[in-house]
Amino acid sequence: MDVASVWLALSVVAVAAGVFYLYSLILRHLAKTTVRNKVVLITDSLSTLGNECAQLFHTGGARLILCGSNWEKLETLAERLMTESDPALTFPPKLVELDFSNMESVPEVISEILECYGCLDVLIFNSSMKVKAPVQCLSLEMDRIVMDVNYFGPITLVKGKTKYGLDTSNRYTDTLL
Repeated sequence: MDVASVWLALSVVAVAAGVFYLYSLILRHLAKTTVRNKVVLITDSLSTLGNECAQLFHTGGARLILCGSNWEKLETLAERLMTESDPALTFPPKLVELDFSNMESVPEVISEILECYGCLDVLIFNSSMKVKAPVQCLSLEMDRIVMDVNYFGPITLVKGKTKYGLDTSNRYTDTLL
């Protein structure tokens, strides 16, 4: 084998390594920017799963709307997210107090969400209510509360885009249950 063949083989290997390196950089960049500037609403962001989702979307650069029933805990979560991230790459989370067991407040909550960004790209329903009791022991009022929290609240929030003016007609909206 002559010197020219060796140099050609080394050049091909170097170019291939460079191409693979650039490809991996592009993939890492795309993985980080898939949620960048997307508006993400997380119900019950105070739960463990909600916290993890908030952390993941926040570090990805999403515009978060964090919902929960305890305002002080929401503020603590927002402060923690802001201190753990680069402010140049992330947005401060918007906080909305939301309690699906009070269905009369849902239209007001939809208005608050509208005031934040005017649209939603990702909606994560993380809130639920579990009752561990025999069904014959539950009152009709408890049944209504469970249905409000687990069904009517989330479906009202989804339908709020048409009923209460939450415009997502020009944007793709993912709904995660």
